[in-house]
Amino acid sequence: MRFRRTVIVSKSAATKPKPATQGARAASRRSGRKLYLFGFGMLIVAAGVVNHAWIRADGIVAGDLTSVSPIVQARLKELLVHCLDHVKQGQRVAEFSNEATAEAAEQQLQQLILQLQQAESQTKVADAQAAAAQKLVEAQEATVAQLAKVSQAYDVLVKSDSVAALAGENAKAALARAKSEEAAAEFVYQTQVEQRAKAESDAEILRQRIASFKNAPELTGDFSLMAPNDGIVTDCTAHVGEVVPAHSPMFHIFDPEQAYAIVFFDPGDRARIAVGERFDVRVSGVAGQLAGRVAGFYPELSGMPTSLTRYFWQQERWSQYAPARVEIEELSAAERLRLSAWAQLSVSRWEWPQVTCAQCVQLFETTWQWIGHQAGRGAETAATTGSPRGAKSLNDPPGPYE
Repeated sequence: MRFRRTVIVSKSAATKPKPATQGARAASRRSGRKLYLFGFGMLIVAAGVVNHAWIRADGIVAGDLTSVSPIVQARLKELLVHCLDHVKQGQRVAEFSNEATAEAAEQQLQQLILQLQQAESQTKVADAQAAAAQKLVEAQEATVAQLAKVSQAYDVLVKSDSVAALAGENAKAALARAKSEEAAAEFVYQTQVEQRAKAESDAEILRQRIASFKNAPELTGDFSLMAPNDGIVTDCTAHVGEVVPAHSPMFHIFDPEQAYAIVFFDPGDRARIAVGERFDVRVSGVAGQLAGRVAGFYPELSGMPTSLTRYFWQQERWSQYAPARVEIEELSAAERLRLSAWAQLSVSRWEWPQVTCAQCVQLFETTWQWIGHQAGRGAETAATTGSPRGAKSLNDPPGPYE
């Protein structure tokens, strides 16, 4: 069973004109509603324009972190630099001692010393043998000289028929034999001289090897590490006295001159960014605004580093980003020194949309017509009812619960 609500309105009340204050109040309401709709529409348009024109992304300061490590396992004897120190290429940064190498080197050095002693002994023996051979040569020379005089005397006697010719021949044979023995003695002497020279040369070589062994710490297990490039020492992990494994980084050297930015753009903005475009860069720890230039995009999408993921949707399992390399330009030397590896930064750019004047006028007119249409509908409804909002006349259709 439905109940119908009936509102009886007298004719005089229905045809009675509204007071002036009531009409002004209604006009004010319509004007305010119109301005509200206009402002709301323009806000929507402005939001769309700003969203299209504004590009912003987060990133980090990156660069070449050169690791410094020994090529063999060794004990750190002395650390010549500390974290945050500025170093130059070729500067000594650490002293090491390889105990296993040092022990083997000590044994090798003792062997070299023993070989040197043997070489020096051989030199002394060669000296004595050369001296004896020289005396034998001198004795043979004296014998040859004496036999030469005897042979000459026999020649004179043979010519005078004082002695037989056979005696003269014997004297000449004795002289020839003495000369042969003299030549043999000379040969022995030269051989001993050469052996002495060889022994002296071997001894000199051993002396040089021993000297180089003592003057080259790396051969005895002690060696130094040099800075491979200029920069700032960071990420220090080694301590004096501990054994550092081979190729295990003791620290890194960060070169601010080679620093750049890795920025993680929204993949949707990739089509609006071209290589070479400039962005405003703000780096944590560096006052003011810097200039940056897009050097290129990396070929694969990736997640943000954990230092930048403030919200869960920024993690790799939720979102992926288009990483790009941005070169930081127009940095002074003092500003370069303020750059920290992996420091957070942000880049932004304001891009005015490519909209012509005709398009702006058309957009404004369309928005204004829509607002006017909405305001007109409200005025028409008020004029038709002729009663305050919410009142009903006898000609109104029944409601669903009437």
